[in-house]
Amino acid sequence: MQRNSALSLMFIFAMALLPNLEADAAKKPNVLLLCIDDLRPELACFGKSYIKSPNIDALAARGRAFNRHYVQAPTCGASRYALLTGTYGPSGNGALFDRGAKVSKNADSYPPSFPAWFRQNGYATVSVGKVSHHPGGRGGKDWDQDSIPEMPLSWDRHLLPAGPWQHPRGAMHGLANGEIRGDASKMDLFQAVEGPDSIYPDGLIVDEALSQLDLLTEGKDDKPFFLAVGIIRPHLPFGAPKKYLDLYEGVELPPIPHPTKPVGKTTWHGSGEFMKYNRWKRNPNSDADFATEVRRHYAACVSYADAQVGRVIERLHATGEADNTIVVLWGDHGWHLGEHAIWGKHALFEE
Repeated sequence: MQRNSALSLMFIFAMALLPNLEADAAKKPNVLLLCIDDLRPELACFGKSYIKSPNIDALAARGRAFNRHYVQAPTCGASRYALLTGTYGPSGNGALFDRGAKVSKNADSYPPSFPAWFRQNGYATVSVGKVSHHPGGRGGKDWDQDSIPEMPLSWDRHLLPAGPWQHPRGAMHGLANGEIRGDASKMDLFQAVEGPDSIYPDGLIVDEALSQLDLLTEGKDDKPFFLAVGIIRPHLPFGAPKKYLDLYEGVELPPIPHPTKPVGKTTWHGSGEFMKYNRWKRNPNSDADFATEVRRHYAACVSYADAQVGRVIERLHATGEADNTIVVLWGDHGWHLGEHAIWGKHALFEE
């Protein structure tokens, strides 16, 4: 279905495993928010059997999948602004920073953010990874300056374990074993390196998320928690441990639906972010083999992200808090893999 006037189709799952609230009315449920960057609604639970996403599929089976969930705009900053503030806002990736600067000067003039509301109502609030636009929620040259919070008054802790990527800016577009983006045109568009999950940034993000889950459930205080975990993949560049690419060896991908550039005035664009990383200068719209390679590597990143979701849910169960935790899984704006001859986001088609 093509719809030029619609915002990008998104999805959200909520699994509410709440206790008998009449028997335990005083106990507030915990909330676990899982944000996945650039994730399309192309999953087994949405009828795409060639995608390997067993952990997300299990959440969908136990909760509710939202099949007509649209976001404010198909770009990270604007979409996350709307989710985290409950309001429409600017279209750029600096939207939350603009709001944050104003909140820092006069907090009473703005309603609380999503996490700030939880914090004001007795919750411990923690973010790990890419929840707001900058992983770790800070500004500055390397996105690590405490004096420039993206969301003031919102988090008790906002964390990004950079490891060999040195800082949050390095982790955001990092490839295997600490490779940091300098000039995107000199990086691989896609990559699959042998090794454990921790050779890419999301492995370290989820390691920290597991540690935070343990801290939040140790019973040192009576606070419920709001924990937000932001997984970077499948954002460009498409790098994931090779074992996830191996899942798609020999798998036949279906044809790309409506792959031609639309006629008339639309939000079509030339896939600028994608082509910036494409140092091979191959055009997936005219090179079918290259298009298939790109789609397989994107799928590998989805499976890598899915594995990280599985690690978090497994730890949640191990803490004994799963039955009192609402779990929401959210993708920020979808992505195009050749539909309408677009490879990327920033367009108002449903993908």
